[in-house]
Formats: sequence, C-alpha cells, structure tokens
Amino acid sequence: AISSIAYDLRHVVVDGNVERVMARLYDIHTPLPAAKAELTAEAERLTPKLRTGDYAQAVMDLGATICTPKSPTCDVCPWREPCKARKKGTALELPQKTPKKPKPVRHGTVYLGRRSDGAWLMERRPDKGLLGGMLGWPGSDWIDADAPRPTGTPPTSADWKAAEGEVRHTFTHFHLLLTVMTASVDSDEQLLFLGHNDFRPSDLPTVMRKAFDLIEK
Repeated sequence: AISSIAYDLRHVVVDGNVERVMARLYDIHTPLPAAKAELTAEAERLTPKLRTGDYAQAVMDLGATICTPKSPTCDVCPWREPCKARKKGTALELPQKTPKKPKPVRHGTVYLGRRSDGAWLMERRPDKGLLGGMLGWPGSDWIDADAPRPTGTPPTSADWKAAEGEVRHTFTHFHLLLTVMTASVDSDEQLLFLGHNDFRPSDLPTVMRKAFDLIEK
C-alpha cells in the first residue's frame, strides 16, 4: 500500500477491505483464506496503470466506509451496477470464511494442600511449556477429555477430597477442565511450601488462581 499510495507504483493492494469489495463485486463464495489468490487476481485485474495510488486508497476507503461488513450502503456505491452480490442479494454473506475448528478440551487434577500453620503446598512448573517456571499447584498432566480424567499422583499422603465444582479455563489452543482436590497436609522438607504471609493469590497464573477461588467460595 505504501509503494502504491506514496510513490504511485503499480502494486496490487489487498487488505481486508479490498478482499470484501472483490468478493462482493464478483460474488466469490470460496471461503477465506483459500479465496485470497482469487481475490488478489481480481484486484490485480482492476488495478489501473495510472494513478494507482489514488485507486488503491479509493478501494480501501470504499470497503471501510460503504462496502462495510454488516451494513453496506449499496445505494451510494459507485460499483453498485456491476456488483454481482448486490444483484443476487448475497452481499451480507461475503466474504465467507472457513469455520474455525472447535478447540479441543483437556482435563486434569490439581492438589491444594495446606499445613496447620497456613502455608500452602506449591510446585514450580517446568521451565518449558505452558506456565513455564511459574509457581502453581501440584497436579496431573492435562490430557484429552476423551480419555479418563487423570488424577496424577498426590504430592503427599493426605485425606484428599474433591472440591465442589470444577475449574474452567481457556488457553489459546484448548479448553481446560480441572478437578480440585483439597487436604490438610503435614510438613515435609522435600516439598515446597509458601508461608501464609508470603502467599498472594494474585501472584498465581490465572488458571491456578481459579482453583484457589473455587475452594474459597
């Protein structure tokens, strides 16, 4: 866009607005992103040899102000006559997009243990992977929800009981459901405890804080 608008060089400008204009102008129903090559080819065909910068700016403005996603004002569009989507009544359907795949669901178990002096049993997560290097609750791996819910190995022997409800959290690529187990635990030098005065729920990763909030209801 810069080379076309600033230097008037003939480069095809294709942004989201231009894609929408081309899809409607030619009634192209191939869903994005597969349609990008076809839409670019149509934009290339229409790009003039002269005053390409003015043309590029005009088409982008057309998409931004007239050929808008939800409420196109076709009556004032300079391309209303040749627009195939307007004639067929399909403008609001275009451009089509490939439906996003539903996020997979994983589940797991976390253990919230507390000593008699108020210290919380914690675990530092591995440096690599989600929540790398952060403090959180000991727990199981997070596996696909189609498999039996993993319990993992409790971090220490105690009378673990399941809290009512479950934690629901969404990461970028999956949804997570966590069962929360609670117990009073004994001191153990091999375990990591965080003293009552040093523990701040706000310091926890969001998913771990949700587990804490669940038992504090």
